[in-house]
Amino acid sequence: MTEQYFSFREQQFSYAIHGQGAALVLLHGYTESKDIWDGFAEKLGERYMVVMPDLPGHGSSSLLTPLSTELMAEMIDELVKQLGIMQFTMIGHSMGGYATVCYAELFGHKLNGFGLFHSNARADKTEVKNNRYRVIKMIEADHGSFISGFIPDLFSEGNRGALSAEIEILKNRASAISKEALIESQKAMAERSGSIELLAETNLPVLFIIGKQDSRIDFNQVYAQTILPKRSFVLLLENCGHMGYLEAPEDSLAAIEGFLLACNKK
Repeated sequence: MTEQYFSFREQQFSYAIHGQGAALVLLHGYTESKDIWDGFAEKLGERYMVVMPDLPGHGSSSLLTPLSTELMAEMIDELVKQLGIMQFTMIGHSMGGYATVCYAELFGHKLNGFGLFHSNARADKTEVKNNRYRVIKMIEADHGSFISGFIPDLFSEGNRGALSAEIEILKNRASAISKEALIESQKAMAERSGSIELLAETNLPVLFIIGKQDSRIDFNQVYAQTILPKRSFVLLLENCGHMGYLEAPEDSLAAIEGFLLACNKK
């Protein structure tokens, strides 16, 4: 999958495309990059055009400041416009899910469905928001130590040993992200608006992939959101933390494939 670039607000942003057919945009999460989707894109690209951008400040993309989920959504919209994509499905992992629901709020007429992969549509509660600002202080104090502790904690404890090599790869990629980008992304997540009303009002199908051992997303809170849309597709992963694309790749991929069939049903 060859890396390509597009311009937005006089900055350069990277993306990759694999396959042909109906369009699917996959958004990575915090400290990640488009590379997390390579395995999924190989399979999904047999039937779909899979578009994988690097969000601002991540991967090979420039940082936009002050960063917000609205700005992420606008960046993605510029990409799909430049690619000539009129309608597509969007699925976001973690922070990418926050950008996804924001895109659905702003440009929902371009979507035929959207998914939250270990993510959620509510704004941060006060406690979570305060914790993000504590995290910012940790990043300011010692960027490397933050990455070393943050990445393994995304996985359920039972999966860390078997996925130790993958964890090291994620650490190395995250270490290449600038301190400023990590801080701006935390601020964007802390200050984002909620989209619970969107879930209740949308006529689009919505996918939820939820890890029962997720230390980052409140299981009960997200599970409660699954009853709000008119058409929900839900995958609950028993022995999975925040990283289903690595902890439960086959089940996650199967859920996405089934969801795409529903979204593109004529």
